[in-house]
Formats: sequence, structure tokens, C-alpha cells
Amino acid sequence: GDVGRGVMLSGPLQAVAEALLGEGPDALDRFRLTVGRPVLPMLAHSASSVAEAVQKLGACAVEEKLDGIRVQVHRDGDTVRVHTRTLDDITARLPEVTAAALELSGDRFILDGEVISFDAAGRPRSFQETAGRVGSRADVARAAEQVPVSPVFFDVLAADDRELLDLPFAERHAHLARLVPEPMRVRRTLAEGPGDIPAAQRFLADTLARGHEGVVVKSLAAPYSAGRPGAAWLTVKPVPPPPLGGLA
Repeated sequence: GDVGRGVMLSGPLQAVAEALLGEGPDALDRFRLTVGRPVLPMLAHSASSVAEAVQKLGACAVEEKLDGIRVQVHRDGDTVRVHTRTLDDITARLPEVTAAALELSGDRFILDGEVISFDAAGRPRSFQETAGRVGSRADVARAAEQVPVSPVFFDVLAADDRELLDLPFAERHAHLARLVPEPMRVRRTLAEGPGDIPAAQRFLADTLARGHEGVVVKSLAAPYSAGRPGAAWLTVKPVPPPPLGGLA
């Protein structure tokens, strides 16, 4: 119920319990999803193959897994805040993300995604380059020129004045698609069940060829479980082959 939601959105049960004891049920308002206050992201388990993931989840989306930095982007009117998966505020370091969020049609939302840096050919730069850029506090304008980053979004937690966490992913994605133009959304394909496994496998192969690290297979029926690894998201990353010559 509301207490579980409060814990999910704000962390320790003790903090929620103390507020409830001290102030009564109205205290739970402080722990509701609020634009401008970051929440822990939903996490994924792993699966050994696309086939295994689709068989487990049934109707699902197969999305590119970008080797970038997870971000949660909050916009309230002209104010944009960008947070990491550990809830650090990195807004000042990523002016491109603020600019991108201000271009979107809605003026109150929370988006979940990644920032990643692409090279001139449109291929992802190494994780180290993206992480170095996101971690750099010095001379932001120069860093942005040398290693520009792009936000790529895959989920929406709130839009306008509506909290979307409890909606099935298929419905959240419909809200996302209305808010965020396709080039700024993660690439995906849909699989209804086992018959779509070959197409999902081709999508994985294409994703790897584009320089990304794998896919995340997501149940279309699942709500957003902030701060918890849910069985509804399954990451598939190919295991690199062993070095030539067997066990050295």
C-alpha cells in the first residue's frame, strides 16, 4: 500500500515509519512521487539468452542496452534537474540534457534513460569516455564540446500531473512516445511470445553490430518498481568467447 510505496520511493522503512508515527497518515504525502525529487531507478536481472527472456516474460519489448550512464530527468516548467542512479544531482555538468528536456512538449515530467556519447560516425564511444564526461565538473563547456552526450530515454514515471508508476509498461511507453521524439527514445522491437524469438534475436545481433552491449527485455504488463531489481526486466549480454588457446 502507501507505506510500501513510500519506502520504494524514499528508501529506509525507518524514515517512513517515524514520519507516520510522528505526523499520522498525512506524512505519506512527503514520500509520494514528486517532480523534482529523484527516486531510485528500476533495475534488471539477467537472462542467458533472448529466447529465455521472451519465454519467461511473454509479451515484451526488446530494447537496446546502451553502455552509458543511467539518468533520471525531472522537468518542472523551465527547471530541469538531472540525477544519477544513486540520486546525485549532475544537472550542471550536462547542459545538453537540460536543453533536450526543455525542447520536449510537456512541461512537468520525470523521464528514465541513459546519457551516452557517440562518435562522429554515430557509434557509441567507450563507457570510460562517457563516464569521464559525466564525472567531470571542470570547464563544462569545453567538456561538452570534446565529448558531447545525448540523452536516450526508455521510460516515464510521471507526465503532466499524473503519476505513471503503476501503469503497465505498454501504457507508460505510449506516454513516453507522445512526449519524446523517436531519435531521443531507445530503439526497440516488440515480441508477443515464442514465435517472435527469431526477430528478437536478429534485433540483438543488429544492436551488437551498432556497437551496443546487449538488450534489455521488458514485460509489457509490468509496473515500474523503483529501487528494486524486478524479474520484469531481463538483461541479455553475450558472453565474450574465451581467449584463443583455451585456458592459459
